[in-house]
Amino acid sequence: MWAGRFSGKPDKLMQEFSQSVSFDQRLWKEDIQGSLAYAAELQRIGILTEKELKDIQSGFTTITKEIESGKFNWKVELEDVHMNIESRLTELIGDAGKKLHTGRSRNDQVATDFRVWAARRADELDMATKDLLAQVLARATEQVDVILPAYTHLQRAMPVRLAHQLLAWFWMVREGSPFMHAWSQARMMSPLGSGACSGNSFGVDMTRLAARADGTTDDAIESARKRIRVGRSIGAFEFPSHNSLHAVADRDFALDLVYACAKCMTQLSRIAEDLILWSTSEFGFVTLGDAVTTGSSIMPQKRNPDACELVRGKTGRVVGHLMSLFTLLKGLPMTYNRDLQEDKEAVFDATDQTLACLRVMALVFSKENFKVNRERIQAHLDSGAGYMEAMNVADWLVLQGVPFRDGHDITGRLVKYVEQKKMRFADLTAQDLAAVDPRLKPELLKELSLEALVERKQVYAGTAKARVLERLAELKTWLKTSE
Repeated sequence: MWAGRFSGKPDKLMQEFSQSVSFDQRLWKEDIQGSLAYAAELQRIGILTEKELKDIQSGFTTITKEIESGKFNWKVELEDVHMNIESRLTELIGDAGKKLHTGRSRNDQVATDFRVWAARRADELDMATKDLLAQVLARATEQVDVILPAYTHLQRAMPVRLAHQLLAWFWMVREGSPFMHAWSQARMMSPLGSGACSGNSFGVDMTRLAARADGTTDDAIESARKRIRVGRSIGAFEFPSHNSLHAVADRDFALDLVYACAKCMTQLSRIAEDLILWSTSEFGFVTLGDAVTTGSSIMPQKRNPDACELVRGKTGRVVGHLMSLFTLLKGLPMTYNRDLQEDKEAVFDATDQTLACLRVMALVFSKENFKVNRERIQAHLDSGAGYMEAMNVADWLVLQGVPFRDGHDITGRLVKYVEQKKMRFADLTAQDLAAVDPRLKPELLKELSLEALVERKQVYAGTAKARVLERLAELKTWLKTSE
């Protein structure tokens, strides 16, 4: 590749150390599409003849078939995906293949390929997120009438509808998965035509390249040009790079994508932790299906929530990739440096793991694998543990004109009373209430149900049935229109 400058060959160890083709071959499709766009532009400006362009197009068709069939011979000594494909193209069509790199550098080539790949990956992740949200929403719709404890400090706090809890997870995933932002950042700026760092010497039209870089056809070019004027594009990118130095040095789009993955995984991990707790014998709120659990090699009775545990475990791996990227970029001088070769494995693995976890969690929440144990939940509520009815007492006192702080004190003394008597709130009598405080009237007794407390929460974000049904309807509409 650079025999004109070097008389010797790299040491075999150096070849193995510096190669990236073992992982960046994933960019082959984007590399071919970008090269086809660039070849068309070289023909338009007279560097290539029409025949040479057709030869290049035919050569890439052959290479595509070879790669898709697994017959392509990836060579470590050619370092990366770009040189492997270019070398094979030259083998197939001769000198026309040698002309393809005219005015182009692997610096703007890889930046373009990587951006197109990242945008497609972000879109794939967003679709997987919506698949998971659809499953959560379906389970919430089925469980509107189930009441269970909500927890603060991992202690029973107040009763809520199970559907309300599921919708909380819905919002965590929806707001914790900014993949469309990552998509828009990746496709905002086209580096193609920026060369190694200072631009292209042959007058290529970077706007045309921006629209064509992902395979957009000539028929769409003029429409793309019009849209670029208002900051929009129907092609690969919104607009060409404004600065060639920035174009080849920038990896913010990769940070955005991995950040989206890390944020999404953090939310999935929290949901997984709740499900792990809920599926224990101590809680028993849900039973996870055979498809997402495993047994023990020694204890035949076990049902281990492996899917959720692996999601929780993989989160650290993805967050680590984000820190790896930040560290990689923090001290790089302008413009391209070989360090940037290290960006891809972090992005590839972060997106692989996040996509797998989204799909697995959708499986966890499927109707077949997410069984709600209503009787067990009701038994937990009937036990009276946690004295969740206490909030009803404080609220009732406020409605009787008692200042909240006084009501808080009175309610605390009532909790202490039932605790010492080893009673439940459901066992209280009018005499018990009077023994604690004369302001606790007998009519309070009918207000002590958990259902009554849930139905008090009539605010927009509350857990009253009418409010939950409203939010369900809103989210179903959103999910349908966002497809």
